[in-house]
Amino acid sequence: MRWDYAEGPGHGAWGTPSSNFNFCEEDYVITHYIAEFVNTLTNLTYVIYGIHGLRRVSPRKDGGLFSTLAFPYWGLIGVGVLSAWFHATLNYHSQMGDDLSMFLAVGALLNQLQTFNQPLPTRRFRTLLIVGILIPVSVYHCWADELYVHQITFATMVLLCGREIRKLVRERVPNAEQRSKILSLANGGLATGLFGYFLWNIDEHFCERVTAVKHAIGLPWAFIFELHGWWHILTGIGAYVGMAVVEYLVTIEDGRTDKVEDGFVWPVSAVLRNLDAASSGKKTL
Repeated sequence: MRWDYAEGPGHGAWGTPSSNFNFCEEDYVITHYIAEFVNTLTNLTYVIYGIHGLRRVSPRKDGGLFSTLAFPYWGLIGVGVLSAWFHATLNYHSQMGDDLSMFLAVGALLNQLQTFNQPLPTRRFRTLLIVGILIPVSVYHCWADELYVHQITFATMVLLCGREIRKLVRERVPNAEQRSKILSLANGGLATGLFGYFLWNIDEHFCERVTAVKHAIGLPWAFIFELHGWWHILTGIGAYVGMAVVEYLVTIEDGRTDKVEDGFVWPVSAVLRNLDAASSGKKTL
């Protein structure tokens, strides 16, 4: 179960790459139709978690496929599809789609947090404010082919989401032990994403050494060292954790303690399953 890499990167159906970024995975090594095979395939993580999220919220009375609860999961699916398109083709336009899909996911989550339990005029204003910021930034990003405004805007929205999640945990989970478990889950999701970013940087800055290791061990074992692919997997898990925690917090039913984990998937389901034990017999959820 080992075969060597081709002598050099291949040429594929999508032509010469025109994107600003070309990651450490060698182009068209596996198939003529996918430029970066592992980086494309690992985007299924976003899609699978997004589908699980939609399956949970679609039957709810306060949910549905096109509800506020569902929009973050649609955004997660959008990230997976558009990122896969980018890594499969390495074209400039698909790169823009990948970049802007990040706004789609985090913007939907931020909107959910900012509008929860707010009166209708406030919800409309905050939604329009988020959209009114993201559209000009997106247009400028594509028109000027810049990176820093895009990154600063995205990082700011992630920080705002983190702050709002912690605020919501304090307001909606009165039991201290349960609150600690939820916060640990949210922090674990963040740590997972940050570790993915660490691997992304190794892939970016030490590509020559990583490539040497991959060639030494050969295929398919070298897939393990496609570190940008691990970035997709780990950030997919981290993003789902954040979205699922928010969904749980905004849909808590007073007095309900049985099977609160139903419909959630790992790692969220494992933590929610133990919330009753943390309540020490006091039913607070």
